[in-house]
Amino acid sequence: MEIWLPILIACACYLTPSFLLFKKQTPDKKLTNFNALLIGIGLLAHFTILKASISFNPINLGFSNALIATSFFSILIFWLLNFNKNFNYLQPFLLIPSAFLLIIHPLFLSNHFLTTDLSPLFITHIAIALLAYSLFTFSAYLAIFILIFEKKLHQKKKIDMLLSGSQPLIEMENFLFNINKIGFLLLTVTLISGILFSEQVFGTPLQFNHKTVFSILAWLIYGLILAGKKLFGWRGRNSIYIKLTAFLFLLLSYLGSKFVLEIILHR
Repeated sequence: MEIWLPILIACACYLTPSFLLFKKQTPDKKLTNFNALLIGIGLLAHFTILKASISFNPINLGFSNALIATSFFSILIFWLLNFNKNFNYLQPFLLIPSAFLLIIHPLFLSNHFLTTDLSPLFITHIAIALLAYSLFTFSAYLAIFILIFEKKLHQKKKIDMLLSGSQPLIEMENFLFNINKIGFLLLTVTLISGILFSEQVFGTPLQFNHKTVFSILAWLIYGLILAGKKLFGWRGRNSIYIKLTAFLFLLLSYLGSKFVLEIILHR
């Protein structure tokens, strides 16, 4: 019962800015500051839920905990970036799904404690991995928004007021590239450190399973699309579809395996 109070507070703080944004699709400075305050309170409540669920001694990284941890860091990234950039248009894409995940969180809560020695390096590995996944999650939401925005442009119809308040398309694509570049570097560190800790935990340098295959595929595709953008100026819809494909592989590599093992097979 105790966990439901912060869940309700976080959901109210996440859903209200989206509602206000739809109600007043050209937000002024006062509304933007009020929404930022609400999201900040929501993040505090969200962190309280994480702290209670993950426990940290030992760390419980079950399926539902991994989901709300990723959503927490994705919203935190959005909240911090929104102070200097206009990302208000991303609020419904980020906040509404996160509120839904928090509501269903107690239903899928499972125990998956890490039994390995939690050395500072191993904790750092987990933190970098979560940050990488969160950056790619944030970039996936931005990529979906860009697809919607571009479709409206090609339809040559009047663009919604909410869309018209966003950044120029080329600026959003360049920012998406920079986010993916940072995420790619963090994912590279995650894979390398994961190999090292795999040897420490499992006694083998690399476990060749579906999780490893999907992670490497995601890393290769992200690397390819970043190189294509840098060398040949790749951009547009096809480029975004490839990025979303890479994100899907990344999703399957970690959350997909957790969902099958913990929710379906109950292991």
